[in-house]
Amino acid sequence: MIDRTKVWAGTLNEVALGGRAKRSVGFYDTTLRDGEQAVGAAFDPAQKLEIAKLVDGLGVGRIEAGFPRVSEEDREAIRAITQAGLKAEIWGFSRALVDDVEAVVDLGLRFCVIEAPISDPKLAALGVTREQVLGRIEKAVAFAVRNDVRVAFFGVDSTRADLGFFERVYRAALDVGAAEIAIVDTLGIATPEAVTFLIGRTREWVGDGVPIHFHGHNDFGLATASAIAAVYAGASWIHGTVDGIGERGGNANLPEIALALELLYGVETGLRLDRARRASERLREIGRYQLEPWKPVTGENLFVRETGAVAAQFHIPEAIEPYAASLLDTPRGIVLGKKSGAASITLKCEELGLPARPEKVATLLAAVKSLALEKRGLVTDEEFAAIVHRHG
Repeated sequence: MIDRTKVWAGTLNEVALGGRAKRSVGFYDTTLRDGEQAVGAAFDPAQKLEIAKLVDGLGVGRIEAGFPRVSEEDREAIRAITQAGLKAEIWGFSRALVDDVEAVVDLGLRFCVIEAPISDPKLAALGVTREQVLGRIEKAVAFAVRNDVRVAFFGVDSTRADLGFFERVYRAALDVGAAEIAIVDTLGIATPEAVTFLIGRTREWVGDGVPIHFHGHNDFGLATASAIAAVYAGASWIHGTVDGIGERGGNANLPEIALALELLYGVETGLRLDRARRASERLREIGRYQLEPWKPVTGENLFVRETGAVAAQFHIPEAIEPYAASLLDTPRGIVLGKKSGAASITLKCEELGLPARPEKVATLLAAVKSLALEKRGLVTDEEFAAIVHRHG
C-alpha cells in the first residue's frame, strides 16, 4: 500500500480523473522469454531461476518461465522455476503447434500462452494463409485444454490485424476452450487511443468473464501510456519486463507502469516499488546492459541534484521531487559540478563532515566550478575534500 503522504503530485490528476471507477490490475512478467530476446541477452538456467525469484519478490501475479521448445537449457530452467515454490503463477509459452503445447504439458505446466500471427504482413512473411493459421490455433488450443492447461490465446501483431479477422480468430480460440485472450502490440504501433478502442471493442463481445491481457512494446515510447489505457479499457493483465528489456525498443516496463498507476492513478498493482531498483540492478548485472541515468524508477539521477538553485530547496523534497525517495527505498544526494551553487557547497560539507565557514563558501564554489570545467564532469567527494583542505 502506497503512503499517499509521500506522493506530491498535486490535485490536478484527481480533478481530471474524477468519476472514473477504481481499478486494479495484475502484472504478467515476460522478462525470461520476451526480455531475453533483447540483442545480446542470454540467461543460463541458474540465472533464469534467480531472475524468476527477483520478479516474484516484486509481487507480480504471473511469471512466464519460458518457451520449452527453444532448448534443453530452457526446459531445465522451467523445471527449476516450477519447483522453486514461488508465489506467482508460472506460465509457459507455445506457438500454435501441437508439438509445442505437448512440450508444455510434459513439463507439468498448468498455464500457457499460445501464440499465432494474425496480421496479414506476418502471415505473408511466414507463407501461411488465414485459414491455415486458424486451423493451427484451434488444434493447439483444444489439445492444451484437453490436457488441463489453462490457455491465454496470444494473437501476434493483433494491433495490425484486419478487425474482422481479429474477432474471428479470438472467437475461434475461445470456442475451443481458451480461457483468456492477449491483445498484442508486437511492433508498438498502437496509440493509447487505439488501445482503448481495441480492448474496449473486444470487451464488448467477450463479456466480463474473459480476462483480457495487453502485451505492448515501446518502439514509439508509448508502452507505459498504452498499458495505462489498456487498464482503463478493461484489461485484467498487463505484460511487460523489468526495465522494459526486450527486442528493438523494448517491452513495456512493469515497474514504470506500476509507478504511474499507483502514484498518479491510484490503481493497485501489487508491485513492490521499494524492491524495483535492486531487481533492476541485479538484472543489469546478469544481462550486461546499461540504462539511461534519468530513467523513471531505476535511473541513478532521480534523487541526485547538481544544480545550485535546486540544491537550495533540497531541504524541502516536495518542492523538487514528485514523490519521496523512500517509496523506492533509495537515498537522496547532492553532487558537485559546473552547475553547483552556494547551497550545494554547504550541503556537501555537512554530508562529509567538513568545515564550511560562510566566508569560504564562495571560494570553495569557484574552485569546484573550475575543476568541473577542467574535467568536463563532476567533482568527486575526495576531490572536494582536497579543495576544502587546500583553502582552509
